[in-house]
Amino acid sequence: MTSRRDRPGVAIIDLRAGGVEVDHVQGSVLVLDKAETAADHDEVYQALLGSPLVSGVICLAMDSGDVNGDVRVRPAPSLAPVDRAATLWVGDHDGIRWRPTGHGARDVRRSTPSGLDQLIDALAAPAVFEAVLEVVSTLPFSTAGIGMELERTSLGYTELRRVQEEAVAHFTDPHARQATMQEPPRDEFRAAIRAVVKVDRSEAVLTPGGALDAARTRAVEALNAAGHELTRLDHLFALFPKQRAGRVVGAAVIEAHAAARDLHDKVTRQLVHVDDSLRGRSAGQGPGLGVLGPVPARPRQVRDDTRRLLEGWLRKYRSIPHLLTDLDAARIEQEPQGCLDALDELRALRPQPEPEPSFEIRPRLRTAAWLSALTGVLAAIGMTPWAFISGLAFAWFAVGVLLHARRPTVAGESGFVTALRPASAWGLPVYGPWLVALVLRQPQVPEPWTALPTALAVLTFAWVAITSWRRSVRRWRRALGLAELRVRSDRTAQLLDTVLRVHWRTSARRALFAEGLRQVIEGATSVKEVLADRAGDLFTSSAIRPEDSVHADEQDRDIYEEVRDVVVADLVDLTIAAMRPCWSGIEAGRASESADYIERGAHLVGAYRLHVENHGLLSAPPFAFHRHHVHRDTLATRLWACSHVAEALSRGVEDEMTQLCHARQLGAVSALATGARLVRFASTAVRGLAADMSGPGPAVTWTENTEIAGTLRLVPLRQGVFQ
Repeated sequence: MTSRRDRPGVAIIDLRAGGVEVDHVQGSVLVLDKAETAADHDEVYQALLGSPLVSGVICLAMDSGDVNGDVRVRPAPSLAPVDRAATLWVGDHDGIRWRPTGHGARDVRRSTPSGLDQLIDALAAPAVFEAVLEVVSTLPFSTAGIGMELERTSLGYTELRRVQEEAVAHFTDPHARQATMQEPPRDEFRAAIRAVVKVDRSEAVLTPGGALDAARTRAVEALNAAGHELTRLDHLFALFPKQRAGRVVGAAVIEAHAAARDLHDKVTRQLVHVDDSLRGRSAGQGPGLGVLGPVPARPRQVRDDTRRLLEGWLRKYRSIPHLLTDLDAARIEQEPQGCLDALDELRALRPQPEPEPSFEIRPRLRTAAWLSALTGVLAAIGMTPWAFISGLAFAWFAVGVLLHARRPTVAGESGFVTALRPASAWGLPVYGPWLVALVLRQPQVPEPWTALPTALAVLTFAWVAITSWRRSVRRWRRALGLAELRVRSDRTAQLLDTVLRVHWRTSARRALFAEGLRQVIEGATSVKEVLADRAGDLFTSSAIRPEDSVHADEQDRDIYEEVRDVVVADLVDLTIAAMRPCWSGIEAGRASESADYIERGAHLVGAYRLHVENHGLLSAPPFAFHRHHVHRDTLATRLWACSHVAEALSRGVEDEMTQLCHARQLGAVSALATGARLVRFASTAVRGLAADMSGPGPAVTWTENTEIAGTLRLVPLRQGVFQ
């Protein structure tokens, strides 16, 4: 089978040179045949109409051009009036200008493409094919002659020549688009990269009951216990038998330091193993501390994620070099590189040697001075020293003994024996002022005047006893450094969790993802080189000459940016199509060769060039991503706005059109011209360009973006031409 065009939905086969194989043909089928010999190919038509894959058949029967103007049509019997078949008779490739109500005809200047070629292009649009098939099926013998008024809009040589180099440079050269480009959405891209390798914050990373889990639990519990005992110690009741926290607080603090050191040592061993494994320096068993291993990577999932990443972000970046730069940065970031930073921080978190601060307890200087002054006042005003002041001094000494005896130590409390000596100095604030007052004693003051200093002395005594203990406890607690120890221990556990969760558990997936990015970078670089090499002849060739430009007003159309955007969008889709070998390589763990990408890229560039030559730029190439039409729609609207499409769509049955026959063959159609039917068609980009673009007759059949639009006049043939 030979195909004149590769249009989606319409297969075009040529029977003029003989029979062809049609077993695999499907969809709508346009058959090019000879009017005199179509019946000889009836088996082919039977095979087509008998296939459930074929939705309709139109035979384009071309007359050989009898010098006498005789028209002889031998349609295939299988094309007899059926819903899915029709025959269109063509007497001449260029045709004549003819009005059914007139008495003459005018020659048509030969052009490229010919009238027949334009008709084939029109019928290659599935919507037009179906509309023509439906109309001709209602005519006698399901056969009609063709008249047409078509408008074609396309890009000329100069426009294609200008855009091809600049569009390729825009897509492949990082410096060619600096003046007009927008900053690539790098922040969004980085977020998308991070989303590929998701970190599960809820999963467990330690084996329950394992060494690290036990060490972490021990450290938390020991620090909490030490903090609790210190809180109990910071209370007046800690001096009394039922609330004596001093007997256990020293041991609790020692246990907290030991637990923190044990946790730090185990975490260090584990992170050293993780670092060695990630850097490829150790592949053996771990230290056996109860850590879950890396989550196995799924190559198919990584393949899909990498593919979505390239396809989605290449369409947003619209530049291979800029995307390659960010892909390479993402690859480096994703490659397992160890955890040296975490180890450095862990060394700084090592618990300090256990401090051994002494628990010093003494009254504050100001309160002791105040008590001394009150005692002196009492002695001076005649307060009986042998009664009250002696009792106050003894009580002061007893409090000193109690406070010193309750001082916490590693083994428990200091005890009363060791407390006697330091407590002996506690009576001096009372006895000293009393002795001075005796020497300088004045006459006694009446009893009521002694009440105030006595009450103040008692209150001061109680206040000094309470504040001295609590002040000493808090000073000792700060000296122990338990708060800093808790911070170091918590950060150590947090560092372990982060390294295991972010680097260790995801290491297999990150490694495979980084390898996938490496293959993508290699493939995209190869495709970029192919495109850069073809920048000078992406479209233009010896088949396209400056004189072939079909638009006299080509220089007046300001459509450069729209054309460039369409070409860049096509280059994006071409690159994505050329990258297909990469996906199987990622899944199989075997990278494709650079030559594979170069060969596929070169093939797609050639196919793209052929597509533009045959169908124009408005028709999306076969590899195009059909959900993104915005650039092509914009260009089509601009092109059609510069055309005479409204006039072509407004033609009626009796208006002058190009009839595809010789002047001497008009007898085959003129008698039945009043029974002709119309098919109007246009690209959806034509919508809205004019309020009313069609005359009396059928509504416009809307097609996808094509370069041709207008009106087809389907004229029945007189009965005598059929054989």
